Amino acid sequence: MELISKKEVLRQTGISYGQLYRWKRKGLIPEAWFIRKATPTGQETFLPKGKILERIRRIQELKEERSLDELVRLLSPEVAPEAVSHEDPRALPVIGKEGGELMWKAGGYTFTELVALAAGAQALRNKTQLHQARLLVDLARQLEEEVKAPTGHSLVLAEKSLDREGISVRISFALSGKDPLRLDPECKVLVRLDLEQLVERVKKELEVS
Repeated sequence: MELISKKEVLRQTGISYGQLYRWKRKGLIPEAWFIRKATPTGQETFLPKGKILERIRRIQELKEERSLDELVRLLSPEVAPEAVSHEDPRALPVIGKEGGELMWKAGGYTFTELVALAAGAQALRNKTQLHQARLLVDLARQLEEEVKAPTGHSLVLAEKSLDREGISVRISFALSGKDPLRLDPECKVLVRLDLEQLVERVKKELEVS
């Protein structure tokens, strides 16, 4: 993950120190993004470059038309909608027709279930097989707490081949956890998803649907 110093963030975006920390206190910028590192001149704060610059761009784009509280509900992955009951997940582009193949009930999908379908749909778009994508969906459906605080979490779909006494078996499996996730070197990663980005995208599409 490429990092950018706090000073450089302020320089590139034109925001003030006060704005940055006000947005942090409101939950618009996750606490976990502020990373303290030793430098030749002492301790300095760094942030994930792609995520922070995109988040600030979105805040600046929307802050004239929405209150900060509305922006928190829209942008912050730590604030997952609690009362979502979506009848047709296929209407969300992040899920689409691919996710339709993974649906297990007619309607009434919660936010976490929508995120799970989005993960499976992304796996199918990466050319995995249907039963493999279902492994990812079944895992993600259980991650309600992680979906509420997804920063630093990944979802991984992988497979491993086992050859024993002339018999070859290929095993597919899904796992989640905080980065960096370490796998057996013999495993092949089929899909790796940033849970935070997935949560943000589902929230954004729910907002406009």
